[in-house]
Amino acid sequence: MIKLLNGKEKWKKVISDFYGPFEKVVEKVDKELEHVKLEYEVSDVPCEKCGRMMVIKYGKYGKFLACPGYPECQNAKPYIETIDVPCPKCGGKVQIRKTKKKRNYYICENNPNGGCDYISWTKPKKE
Repeated sequence: MIKLLNGKEKWKKVISDFYGPFEKVVEKVDKELEHVKLEYEVSDVPCEKCGRMMVIKYGKYGKFLACPGYPECQNAKPYIETIDVPCPKCGGKVQIRKTKKKRNYYICENNPNGGCDYISWTKPKKE
């Protein structure tokens, strides 16, 4: 329950009233989470440096591939999502990418180095 203080209570009392119960909750949660172990999803992409199968991890900017041999092997690269619809222009795989503002767009894996220029805001449809 939130009390309106209107400047009449001492700030040290307000802090101690909050922190006492809060500290107990933090300790309880900390003990409960000690047995939790993070399991990463294994991808089908081998690490170029050590040969282990890379795992999918979540970072500040979304998913990425990382070598499970960290810290000996520090290889990491972006996770590229694809859809099951072939490129309407060349038949290659269509990748889902995000703009800086997190908006999805669709681009051919052969764009631009493979000669295909397909890129679209809308998901291509199977024909």
